Amino acid sequence: MQIIQFGDEGQVATRELLARHGSRVNDELRGYLKTFESIDRQHGGSGALPLEDAADLVAAALVAAGDDADLTLGIALWAMRHEVEIRVAEPVANALAMRSNAAASKQELAAVFGLMQGLIAHVSPWLCADLERSNPERPWRLLHANFAITAIRTEDPALMDHAFDALDAALPDERASFYAEAMALALGPRIAPAVRERIEARHLHWTRQ
Repeated sequence: MQIIQFGDEGQVATRELLARHGSRVNDELRGYLKTFESIDRQHGGSGALPLEDAADLVAAALVAAGDDADLTLGIALWAMRHEVEIRVAEPVANALAMRSNAAASKQELAAVFGLMQGLIAHVSPWLCADLERSNPERPWRLLHANFAITAIRTEDPALMDHAFDALDAALPDERASFYAEAMALALGPRIAPAVRERIEARHLHWTRQ
């Protein structure tokens, strides 16, 4: 038997986020999740919002979520559905890295890859300038480095090409060092030849510049 769900996909996702986490988080964070649900009831589960403080709400919720990767990603997905700026990108980048490290199959890695791709596209208008290049932990760098690493783990040539192209465009000052490090790891016996070949091609290209 199938249960009929009321509301659109976004509204259902927000209700499930509240149901999954609402009973175990503090009152502050539970209040943020209830506010997300209330906004969805009023404006729908996706689409831009006529609310000036939506970005502040998302930032506060992300800070309150702490190291909870699942909750952090749920909040980020709510922001992405509503085209809300994610001003606190560090916890989302970290949550995606945790999800990638915990992936137990190529399918799970591909799913994380898709989340990373969506987040990079979403935060690009605010982060792509990447002016603070002295900080190796800046979100723009971590997102692209982890995006490429996740693609390598999938061993999917198309995903690797896409992530490598994105990294090359986003981090021009670091692409040579990234592929040099990746090449050192790619020499290991467990690395598939197709993966090694793609890394080697990028490494040769950028070290010859």
